Amino acid sequence: MTRLLIGGYSGSKGAGHGITVLEDDDVIATIPADSPSWLTRHPSLPVVYAVAETDEGHVHAWGLEDGAPAKPLGTGETGGAEPAHLTVDPSGRFLITANYSGGSISVHRLGPDGSIGERTDLVRHEVHGEHPRQDAAHPHMVLAMADGLLVTDLGGDAIYRYQLSPEGKLTLSGVIVTPKGSGPRHVLAVEVRGVHGGPAPRGYRYYVTAELSGQVLLYDSGQQLAGAVPASALPGPNQPSELVSNGRYLYVANRGPNTVAVFDLAGGSGGSSPHGDTAGGLPRYVTEVSTGDWPRHIALDGDLLYVANERSHEVTRMEIDPATGIPAHRRTIKVPSPTLVLP
Repeated sequence: MTRLLIGGYSGSKGAGHGITVLEDDDVIATIPADSPSWLTRHPSLPVVYAVAETDEGHVHAWGLEDGAPAKPLGTGETGGAEPAHLTVDPSGRFLITANYSGGSISVHRLGPDGSIGERTDLVRHEVHGEHPRQDAAHPHMVLAMADGLLVTDLGGDAIYRYQLSPEGKLTLSGVIVTPKGSGPRHVLAVEVRGVHGGPAPRGYRYYVTAELSGQVLLYDSGQQLAGAVPASALPGPNQPSELVSNGRYLYVANRGPNTVAVFDLAGGSGGSSPHGDTAGGLPRYVTEVSTGDWPRHIALDGDLLYVANERSHEVTRMEIDPATGIPAHRRTIKVPSPTLVLP
């Protein structure tokens, strides 16, 4: 049995009504919620969290029963408008939220049962760029790692590094400046292994979707820019959204071309690149496959790739060929205004 939770837009933002629960590709329930555009799980408890991407800005928690939200575990005000992403720190003690329109990052304390408690911090970003969509700071994602947090800011062309104290306070420890007008949206950390894929990681490489420039940016283990490649080979405007990896291949969702692009991270076989030099470990373009309209999010579940196509109101399931890394064998599930797939 495969169970998925689908986040989505409701009210003025979309046609959804809350969190959709899928079981073996069939809708079995809808949990009422206001524009739960992003969901995340607690690292050790059967608890799921959702943003309410509204002007007021809230976060909600539910205890899971059989993989579906069942018991409400509290609500918190984020202190910023339109929260677009949230995550739980590795200790499981704090919930961190990126308030996109609010230009801020909020922190809530979590109870022993995963319930949402008091807000312990609210940090505002001020820097913004010159692109029309960079009229203000726009934090878009929080990546929680063992050594701290990375926050991408689409409005400020920056990735902020924070440390989270035991009291739930954020301290800025550095800023990674991305190319001007790039608009960093989401960041993915991929472990770099030793020779022949040895067990000890040698650090991380960081892949970033640049929504405004239509690129994938690569940062090395020292978080220095190593290069960039177009996120799609197709003509026309593109706003890349989510990116995921199985360690060998990188998959990037492209809104505009309405594709998922496949990149080879190992430099092996799989086709020629239209993007030129791949020196310095840049991901090598293999191909891209069509999806529904406006693929806002993609998720991997083993050899299955799920795509949340916001504007065509469908989730696409594709099977990945292990030999080539290319998704195929599509199946479509109707879901209103989907924005996230959580296997």
